[in-house]
Amino acid sequence: MCIKYDPQHEAEAAMKRAAASEGPDRQRLIQLALAWHQLARDRRDEPAD
Repeated sequence: MCIKYDPQHEAEAAMKRAAASEGPDRQRLIQLALAWHQLARDRRDEPAD
């Protein structure tokens, strides 16, 4: 079974969770959002098949 993720959507969701968090959880969620954002950027930069 193949599960597809939308990295941009995941990045936005992580930032929303980070905004509602405090302390170490907030920093961890910001880092997660940045990772998803990088995946979304890399995906856009890939040549279309």
